[in-house]
Amino acid sequence: MKSLSPGHGIQALRPFGMAGQWLLLWLPAVLAVGSLRQAIEASMALQMLVEFPLLMASGFAASALIGRRRAGSRAIEALMRLGLVPLLCVSLCLMFWMVPLALDLARLHASINVAKYGSLLIAGAALQQGLPRAPAAVLVFFAGNLVWTLATVGMLFHDSEDRLCASFLLPDQRLAGIGLIACAIAVALVLFLHLRRLPGFGFGAPE
Repeated sequence: MKSLSPGHGIQALRPFGMAGQWLLLWLPAVLAVGSLRQAIEASMALQMLVEFPLLMASGFAASALIGRRRAGSRAIEALMRLGLVPLLCVSLCLMFWMVPLALDLARLHASINVAKYGSLLIAGAALQQGLPRAPAAVLVFFAGNLVWTLATVGMLFHDSEDRLCASFLLPDQRLAGIGLIACAIAVALVLFLHLRRLPGFGFGAPE
């Protein structure tokens, strides 16, 4: 199987132009509004389904804009080979912040909440670096793992009779679970639509 070139692999997942990337870069600034940030972080569903994607989208956009101005060194390109390291970082970051205890700690301690912001911004930047470099097999592995994780955590949140986070109410927890299951379906669908555009679903030799 031939690896896809960095510019080829994930173009179907790049719907935003320059203006859209600048918008994504600054959109999370709404979290600087104290009352709005508190309202979002008071809800598990809003935090996981709105705040997390906003922060990752901002990191993604920042990486895309910086990448236009700087060429990567050989060391960086070696580290980014096949997108393995950046996509692994994204997976570990998302799995960590889906742990109920991590959500509770971020709610209770400002320093951990700041670490949450930083790690999700970095995860967004890593996603932007990893996707274009990843061949189909790598995409399927990491996306499949993400789909499984989102669906499993979503069902756990939705089906549990008890609150898993001390900081959030049970109806909010169940709503977050439904949202995570919907995200799992969306990721699987986007992956399928991307792969069907590639020769042999990305597993055959390019034409």
